[in-house]
Amino acid sequence: MHHLPFKNYMEDAVEHMLNRLAPQYPHICMCERCRTDMMMLALNNLPPRYVSTHKADVLRRVESMEMPYDVEVLTETVRAMQIVHGQPHHNRNEEGISF
Repeated sequence: MHHLPFKNYMEDAVEHMLNRLAPQYPHICMCERCRTDMMMLALNNLPPRYVSTHKADVLRRVESMEMPYDVEVLTETVRAMQIVHGQPHHNRNEEGISF
């Protein structure tokens, strides 16, 4: 069965929020590993919002979703930033072993 492509809108929303917040928190590491950990933590605490990836659909859906979920996305992103800042893994390998 063939289906239209889709994606979780929340991934873009959290990434956008991290980009907006990073300059306000210069003491928090934003290396690739820490950013990934922050994204995963925030996304695990947010409900998924899947959208069709047809360009017109995505733009319309993103515009309609943005406002109601901004506070939720902000809250979970800041929470994830604080957690990762307190226990960064950027000096560890995939198994969590320090190098």
